[in-house]
Amino acid sequence: MNHSAIIKALGGAHSLGDELRARGIAIADVTVRSWTLTGRMIPAKYWSHIAAIASAQGVAVSFEALAEQVAA
Repeated sequence: MNHSAIIKALGGAHSLGDELRARGIAIADVTVRSWTLTGRMIPAKYWSHIAAIASAQGVAVSFEALAEQVAA
């Protein structure tokens, strides 16, 4: 699953932005949306938060899945 698909599976950029802000992360929706653009990735500093949000939503996202996309 690529980073764009992960964001979509977590409800889209706006929803993911809301979840990140609820965890105290100051981030704009446009920033999250930019991660879906071709050639862009979710920065590693957000991976633990993304994995926690995914787990809470019952979506299977691991650090390995996030890292595989960066390595590719």
